[in-house]
This record gives sequence, C-alpha cells and structure tokens, in this order.
Amino acid sequence: MKIAVTGGMGSGKSRVAVALSELLGAKYVSADIVCRDLLQVGNPGYQQLQKTFSSDFFLSDGSLNRPLLRDTIFTNTNKRKQLDSILHPLVRDILVESGLSAQIKGLDLVAEVPLLFETGWKSDFDCSIVVFADTDTCVARIMQRDSVSEKEAMDGIASQMSLEEKCQLGDRVIDNSASFDATLFALKQFVQEKENF
Repeated sequence: MKIAVTGGMGSGKSRVAVALSELLGAKYVSADIVCRDLLQVGNPGYQQLQKTFSSDFFLSDGSLNRPLLRDTIFTNTNKRKQLDSILHPLVRDILVESGLSAQIKGLDLVAEVPLLFETGWKSDFDCSIVVFADTDTCVARIMQRDSVSEKEAMDGIASQMSLEEKCQLGDRVIDNSASFDATLFALKQFVQEKENF
C-alpha cells in the first residue's frame, strides 16, 4: 500500500509519518527531504533555480540562501509558483520511483507529502492521512522548531491550504494535538484497519 501523510506546518506530520513507517516496517520518503536534496549545490533543482532566480538567492560560496528563499516563498505568490514549477515534477518522479521500489521489495510506502492536495497528487496513493493539530499548537511548534516569530509562523500557515480543508479531503485524520501516546494509539488502530482501505 502507498500511504501519503500530509498536514499543515507544525501539525507534526513528520513525526507521525516516521512512526507509521516504523509500525508498518514500510519504506519512508519525505518530500521535504527530497526538496532539500534537490537544492544542494549541483543537483537538478539547484541548477534550474540558478537559471531562473536572481543572484540574491545565492551565497558567496554558491550555496542557496535558504532563509531568504523561505521568507520569499511565504510572502511572494509568484516566486512560490516559480519554485513549485521547478521542484514539483522532480519530487513527483522520486516519489513514484520510491513507490515502485517499495512494491518490488514487497513493502508498504509511507510518503510525507505536505502539499499532497495542492499538487493534485492524492491519486498517486492508495490512502491519505491528514495530521491535525489546532492552530495555537502548530504556531508554538513552528516558533520553537524554526526559531521564528509568531507572525512568521502565522505567515507560513497562511501560505498553505487550511488544515480544516485538508481534513475534509483526506481518507483518515489523525489528531496530533495532545500527547504523542494518543497519536500512536490512533496510528496502531489505523495499521490494524488498513487492509479495509
């Protein structure tokens, strides 16, 4: 089975996706990690970015100015679309390859895909899980994780599809607002029931 785990910023989707892959003994892939790798100096995403983005987005050693890029894509819709048009086809190819690789090995695939619905990739998977947490919890997690202000955290959340909307589109919702023990209990239930999907 190919399972996509998605959710909003700060919902805890990474932790949930890793825990689920461990429970299933599945192959795990993260679209965010794939993006980071693609943007390393010399890699395909980096090369395309160099052709389309100004030199302001690159440091003196040639590496990507990630803080500037992050701030820009949260506040500039055109730049975000430009970046997405570069990265999304490359990321999708890698996710498809991961699914085939897992299938050959007889494994489930758990793919963490933050923009699953925005990209229209839901049909690439057998099941989609949306990780939910209330806004205050998400903001607090983003501020702590990324060392950013409350406004920056809110801007990041506002730049994405609302978590409520994602919950309506997903096949399953896992509430990750409370203790992680409660989240693990819900994941174990899912593992027991997944054959019904």
